[in-house]
Formats: sequence, C-alpha cells, structure tokens
Amino acid sequence: MKFYDQFYLSFHNLMLHKIRSVLTSLGIIFGVGSVISMLAISEGAKVQALESIEAMGTNKIIIASKKPPTEGKDMTNTTNSSMVETYGLTELDLKNIRNMENVDRVSFARNTREKVLKGTTRLDLSLVGVSSDFLKETNSEITQGRWFSEPDFANASSVCVIGRTAKRKLYNLGTENILGSQIRVGGGVFTVIGILENNHGTNMLGIGKPDELIMIPMSTSDGLFTRRSSIIEPNRATVECVDYDTFIVSVKDTSYIDYTSKRISSYLDKTHGESRDWEKVVPYDLLLQQEKTQNIFTIVMASIAGISLLVGGIGIMNIMLANVYERRKEIGTRRALGAQKNDIIVQFLLETIFLTVIGGMIGVTLGI
Repeated sequence: MKFYDQFYLSFHNLMLHKIRSVLTSLGIIFGVGSVISMLAISEGAKVQALESIEAMGTNKIIIASKKPPTEGKDMTNTTNSSMVETYGLTELDLKNIRNMENVDRVSFARNTREKVLKGTTRLDLSLVGVSSDFLKETNSEITQGRWFSEPDFANASSVCVIGRTAKRKLYNLGTENILGSQIRVGGGVFTVIGILENNHGTNMLGIGKPDELIMIPMSTSDGLFTRRSSIIEPNRATVECVDYDTFIVSVKDTSYIDYTSKRISSYLDKTHGESRDWEKVVPYDLLLQQEKTQNIFTIVMASIAGISLLVGGIGIMNIMLANVYERRKEIGTRRALGAQKNDIIVQFLLETIFLTVIGGMIGVTLGI
C-alpha cells in the first residue's frame, strides 16, 4: 500500500471521530503545556530572586547593628525609671574597616528611630541619615528632583529624599508634584528635593527597603537627632545609642570577598566581645546559595510536569489500544481485501503520530 494512501486513510479516520481524537490529544496538550509553563515559572522565579540579590551588589558586604539580648547589652542606669543602651557599629569600626585590605569604600546609614506621622497615624516608614554614596550603593535611582549635593552635607541642610512607597503613604493619591513640599518628623522639618525608586526589591540589612525610607544627609541627622533615640515603654524610658545601623562595604576584588568577610567578622568579634550586637550578609554567598536552591526547584518542577506528560502519553496508548479492539471488523475486512499486516500497523502508528504532533503543537502554544 502506498504511503500517501496510508497517510490519507489515517487522517480520514481521525476526522470521522473528531471528539474522540480531541479527547485523546488532551493528555498531550496539557502535558506539553504544563512542562513549558512550569519550567518558565521556575526560571522566572529564579531570575527574580537572583536579580534582587544581585541588586544588593555581589562585590559588597553588608553589616548591620543588632540589638543584643539583655545579657549582652551595655546598660547604664541614669534614673530608676530610665536606662541607656549602647550597642552596634561604632565610629571606630567605620575607620578600621575602611583601612582594611581589599576594602574600596564604606557607605553608611543610621535610623533616627523617630516616629513618622500622617496626622495622628503612625506610618511604617523610617527617617534615615545616609552618606553621599548611598544612592549608588543601593542601585536606586532618582525619578524626580535630585540627590543630595556636597553643600547639603557640608551645611547640614534640612532636605530629604523620599522613596516611592514613602511618597504614596505620606501624600494623597494623585499628588504628583511634591518637590518643595515639607515633611515634619520629630523635631525637624525637611524640604523634599527628590523621589527615589528601587526596582530591584533591594532590602538592606538594618534599615529595610530604600523605597520605604525618608533619607536625610548624615550631617543633618547628627545635628538634629544626635546618635540617641528615646523609646518610651510602660514605666520606663529607654535611650538607645547607635552610631551606625548599616555599613555597605564595597571590595576591590570579588575573588577575595570571602577572605575580607572573614577578616571583618574576626575584627568585630574581638572588638564587640560576646555581645554579638552586629550581623552580616554577603550577597555573593547568598547568590550562590540561591542558585543551588533554584536549580533544585527547577528539577522538581520539571519532574512534576514530566509526569503529567508521561500520563498523557499513556492515555494516548490506552485509547489507541482500545481502538484496535473496537475496529477489529475493519481490520479483518482490509486484510481480506489484501492489506498486509505492516499496512495495518503503519496506519495506527500514523494516527498516533497525528494526535501526538497536533496535541504537542497546541500544548506548546498554550504553554508559551
């Protein structure tokens, strides 16, 4: 029997039973579609997770002050109802880390711990004093206005740059031009000179997301709020003394970042003793760890999708096997008319290939 005739006969038989053909192909359609879509979702999640880590900077080491447990605090009772708690990163730490080998620069920030209010409602925002290179070190950008200038730092100007989320919480919906408006926080009034956006989901250890910050020059923070913040608790007033909340350490050579990280840890362990009032994150290490985790996640997702594809293939096999039993009269008639055994086998194989290819193409389209 000519191959063209077999091809035409197979296609004709499928068209005679359209509903059965469609139902037979569903397993392949959903199997192929699930493989593509699940792998795409897995890869998208991997890219997003790695981008957020890379945005922190693979050449950086981030160190933050951490409030120690009671037994590790340096507490000085001033009165019966108040105490002073001193902890975290210090000016001496900043100086010594800057002088370490392989350290290029150190950016820093300090949370003033002042309440940010809108009317009488307290907002989940932070007023933070920052160094001049904070914008660059957090991979953020100014979308309106400008960043702090050198005179702003030199003159301790009462200006601020606010994050995108902070703008949304502080101002009414639809308010676009807020440059030049003023924000009152604690005892200070600050003029808004810029809007900052961070599209990488960066979350800086110690101070949080740049989008949720109200930033002022560090010199302004020192002049208005010093380095003490008062926390009122029932029956007690606590004064916290923290020089810096966050150091962003940029290294010169990434290949030695592990050595530099261990050296910083060794130094802080010696100078801060057992208080353990600091913590550290190395984005490069997080990146490697996240890549391994995401690769495992991808394998799991592909396995699950592969099982559904296998089930679809078994479904086609079962239905085609049922077709053979259902069409025994047809097969007998064709054999009686002179059809060879191979002709019958090729016809059923062609029908299976038709269903698989068409179902696969539809599955690819849906998956994409």
